[in-house]
Amino acid sequence: MMKNAQEFGEYLATKRKGYNYIKERVNFIEWFQGDLQGAAPTVALIDTFVRNRWCGYVSKDKHTFQVLSDYADFCGLTDPTFLEIFRAFARATFEGEARKAMKAYKAAMVFISPDTKINPLFLNGLSNDEFVRAFRALQDFMYAVYDAIEHGTPFDWGWPDWRELTWYGLIHNRVVMVLNALVACGHVENDALIVDKRRFAEHAQQRADEQIICKPPEKTKLLLEGLHKMGLHIQGLDDKNTPTFTVTFPTHPHVIPVLCAYFKQAQTTHHIRYFSYRFIEDPAAQSHETFFLAKTDGEPAHIRDIYYWHYDQAVLHGFTPTGDEKLYCYLYKKGTKEWFLLGKGSSYHEEEFLHSVDYELSAKFAFPKTYHTHPDKIAWLKERFPSSFNTRWGGCHRCKAKKGTMETCKHRVIIHPDNPHYRCIKGYLYFHNPTFDDIKTMLEIFKLENNIKPVY
Repeated sequence: MMKNAQEFGEYLATKRKGYNYIKERVNFIEWFQGDLQGAAPTVALIDTFVRNRWCGYVSKDKHTFQVLSDYADFCGLTDPTFLEIFRAFARATFEGEARKAMKAYKAAMVFISPDTKINPLFLNGLSNDEFVRAFRALQDFMYAVYDAIEHGTPFDWGWPDWRELTWYGLIHNRVVMVLNALVACGHVENDALIVDKRRFAEHAQQRADEQIICKPPEKTKLLLEGLHKMGLHIQGLDDKNTPTFTVTFPTHPHVIPVLCAYFKQAQTTHHIRYFSYRFIEDPAAQSHETFFLAKTDGEPAHIRDIYYWHYDQAVLHGFTPTGDEKLYCYLYKKGTKEWFLLGKGSSYHEEEFLHSVDYELSAKFAFPKTYHTHPDKIAWLKERFPSSFNTRWGGCHRCKAKKGTMETCKHRVIIHPDNPHYRCIKGYLYFHNPTFDDIKTMLEIFKLENNIKPVY
């Protein structure tokens, strides 16, 4: 079933691969086989090996999949068993991530209320009621698509596997982003969206990693075919005699102009990642800053209460809501100072690559001064959140050391006896699933660290 690592090296030599190339891959496979400890490979064992090796750097993590894939192809020359197991692992992993993402998108969707007041700039000739009904129809459509992908076969919808990992991990909000791409490359005529084929094929979002939405075209076409089956009619896509194709929504014609109003006129790019009616609601009717509402609406009530308290505390201390985010946390600033970061997820390493963790809430802050001046307060943090200190993530942060490495870092410390690796104390630590009382205590540490007092 599995070939000897040295045999794999001999095979690579026939491909005229260099000595260092072969040595590195042979050592990798020997490590993999040693990790199995003689057990027959299974999807679960490969998954454990990959996740334990996960480092959060795209080139290295893609390399892990690439070597295992090449080795599986080699084994498959004489026995397809390991090749089939590896393919099953890759499919289970990346389709599993897609299903988890779709479930999260469904849970986060807050449906527009019939009495919502729409920003007049978005109406474009529709009445407020017509716009609201069409937007609700669009939400119903997107929810149904998410549900179909979650309970179906994500790869058949064009979802990516390890070959399309990007700096931001796996790009899962592909439904929203392909809708945005259609709008960006088209114009409305009589409740139909006329899309320029060439522009759509070349379309790229502002961030380079999101180019995969329209590239490769085969996967984009799979997604478009899925949307067509769900009710978003796409005609002329394969007609080589016309430079455009047409998108309509027959069951509710106003959906197309509403779709275009949402994506063309929103004042922030956050509306792509966080699809929400808040971005087209009249700001005069909103109790808090627009993006804050869009980001927190879908949270459970007890988490939303924490975010609203956090908002009020920031304002009380003179920090202004920015309508932006940092490390997936809503950002408040006073001059160049940033408020205590509170948000979903952890670092991009864990949250945006294989979604290996599931945190309802995380606090994120650094405390280099308090670490030395108030060790009792840090002792409480260590006792309450031991895993936050016993972590493999860490690096040098703005220490002006040569190349900024841990070997030359001037602020490195060992912060947990069970994990004797250095960490730069100037960097953020992440505290997962804190209680409301925990957050209040951590905020006091943050204020002490940054000498922050209420504005009276």
